[in-house]
Amino acid sequence: MRAPSLLFWRQYLRRPLAIGAIIPSSVYLARAMVDALGAAAGDTVVELGPGTGVFTKRLLDSGISRDRLILVEFDHGFARFLAAAFKGVTVIEGDARQLPGIIAERGYVRVPRILSSLPLRSMAPQTRSEIASAMSQSLEPGGTLVQFTYFTAPPLPEAAAAEFSIERTRLVLANIPPAFIWRYVKGGQRRQARSSLT
Repeated sequence: MRAPSLLFWRQYLRRPLAIGAIIPSSVYLARAMVDALGAAAGDTVVELGPGTGVFTKRLLDSGISRDRLILVEFDHGFARFLAAAFKGVTVIEGDARQLPGIIAERGYVRVPRILSSLPLRSMAPQTRSEIASAMSQSLEPGGTLVQFTYFTAPPLPEAAAAEFSIERTRLVLANIPPAFIWRYVKGGQRRQARSSLT
């Protein structure tokens, strides 16, 4: 099996805009993202853009069951790596824009938790809007979506985020580049709160 760091660089050199970062996310960002998600052991969690599995490992370490974790990865090389590295976890090579259909094929109408590492703000506006809509359709009322970004602005387009409460929860400095974590709760009171960033 190819080492994760070497695989990351190979895929980055092939498609830098699609990867969206110059090195894999840090374990500190992974910990903060999973903490913000607040998933219980029995929750079904969809992870979008898992890459080499830094967040996947943290999700499993936090108690999420392998049979309750669904990874959706667009990149063929990453998808193959993930399937070999995380036995028992559902790995789907697919497009996040098709997320409602992807989870429907696995017997879910909606899921309670989505964790996304997709480089949304590097994408074309139309693609970004379509992915945001797909995530919203796939998340159950009261469910939580967590997304990080390297920008201070919210990662989801304003129109797509209309049915969410929004909170910027953390700035993780121990990551290259430093990353902001945003939490979206579907059906919550419409607001945009910004906590102290630590």
